[in-house]
Amino acid sequence: MLNNILSIIWIALIICIFYFWKKKPNKRYMWASIIGVIVLTFLIGSLPQNKQFNKTNDVETAASSNFTSGSNNSASSSKQSHSSSKAKKESSSKPKRNRIQIMILKHRAKGLELGTSKSTVEKKLGKPDQDNGQMLLYDDFNLYFEKGKLVGGDLPAIQKKVDKKVAKEKEQRKEEQSRLTGYAQAFGRKPVDTIQSMPSVYTSDHVEDNMVYTWHPDDSPMLVRVDSPNNFTTVYKYDKNGEHHALGTTLYQGRTIYQKQSNNNGYDY
Repeated sequence: MLNNILSIIWIALIICIFYFWKKKPNKRYMWASIIGVIVLTFLIGSLPQNKQFNKTNDVETAASSNFTSGSNNSASSSKQSHSSSKAKKESSSKPKRNRIQIMILKHRAKGLELGTSKSTVEKKLGKPDQDNGQMLLYDDFNLYFEKGKLVGGDLPAIQKKVDKKVAKEKEQRKEEQSRLTGYAQAFGRKPVDTIQSMPSVYTSDHVEDNMVYTWHPDDSPMLVRVDSPNNFTTVYKYDKNGEHHALGTTLYQGRTIYQKQSNNNGYDY
């Protein structure tokens, strides 16, 4: 009842704001109305949720309990009536929110960040209407969780954060792939004599008729270079599972360079 009265006053103050702003300008009354709206908004949001209980069901439950002392058939009927009454009672105990409380609830939900723990979400928004372990239902919107962390929801503000995260991860993967391709090209075009002169950086091994070299950049996966007898070089991203050519994804292919090229002045590049 109190919630309904406060809600009516809140709506009346909103009307007053526009009236004293547009129809009959009065800054004093307009600001008084604005302050009233702010105070009522926080007051309504802080009120405990209404819980309604069906008194008729309680009477039926009491009656069925007294009737239990009769016959066994009566006891069975009473048990079913008690279960039905309990289910209705639990259903009626769900929080009932008015429009202003729902508006405040959604505003708080918009401020949630992806990765927030489920317990923190419940502290900020209150007890959900439903909880199935991986989803919390509040009125007309859902919040989704994986391993107890917020990963999405059907509120536009939450979905916008999800889209932003996906776009950022996609851009990061693109940058990582571009960097890895650059490393592979530099590795594949490096002269053999330079690689063999730096055993602390590059490992080398003779496998069948091929020379195999490995290099592990600090911020990237290991690269494997294979120089074939026909002077052809291939660089792979190492794959321990050996799904691609028993080595990994091909990143570079080209002619094998054995020595540094010299310019006309006799200096090495």
